[in-house]
Amino acid sequence: MKFIKLIILMLPTLVLSQKNDEDLKVFLNTDINYASSTSDNRKEAQSAVGTLGLMFEVSRVYCSSTFTVHSQNEQITTQDLDETKLFGTNLLLPQNSSSNISNFHFVAGIESFYKKDTIYVQRKVFQKLARAVGFQIDYRINNTTWSKSTTVLPITISSFSADVVLRLLDVNMLKGSDEKIKLLISAGLVTRRLGGDYGLNQNTDLRNDFLGTSALGFNGFRLSSRLEVSKFYGQIDLTNFGKKHNISGFSGDQAIITLGIRADLPLPTELRK
Repeated sequence: MKFIKLIILMLPTLVLSQKNDEDLKVFLNTDINYASSTSDNRKEAQSAVGTLGLMFEVSRVYCSSTFTVHSQNEQITTQDLDETKLFGTNLLLPQNSSSNISNFHFVAGIESFYKKDTIYVQRKVFQKLARAVGFQIDYRINNTTWSKSTTVLPITISSFSADVVLRLLDVNMLKGSDEKIKLLISAGLVTRRLGGDYGLNQNTDLRNDFLGTSALGFNGFRLSSRLEVSKFYGQIDLTNFGKKHNISGFSGDQAIITLGIRADLPLPTELRK
């Protein structure tokens, strides 16, 4: 069902690409980033990840599909029987997972709602807003293993978010240069869903040992700020998944800091007629 929803969400991108063949661009997308929850500075609670994939742009629409090729943590493990925060932080920061190609990240969005000769931008009061506001969806699958003493459970964390994105700054670094400086603010809904062996019915009691709850789904809100300077970026995510389940390192107000470098390498392509 989730993949069907993704396909439906991708349809506008595919249709638009067919109507604007001459504008279609393809990039080899590489990303190396370091991320950490501000509430837990342990190595096992931090993410150092390298990804590789493809990115497509057509007109104002973009999408990318990437896979994890490196992660500093092969699994999340502890010998402390009372530990729950380490696993709650992994739920908050799911990319802190194993170096498995089955870790997948999909992004699709529209940079701007502005389009010439449309009624809603004839008035200048709407033009700047239409140029600056966009929309993005983000879907992620991460696989790893949670281990506590003698209890070991493979786990899959799926994440989905839908955000409205506001570009506060978007300028070229130098005259005639393609390098840009961008400042983006986004806000939207975010979810986490737990699966794999962890989600099997026979493991209901074991789930309480890791998170203090047997729940498999969580919904929340996210507010993000991202600064891009050429290929370098820094981002802060503020999340709130509520306090219903009271999971240490995950519930309530949490913050994630990310620093990284992304290189989009153009690929020579020729569309089939």
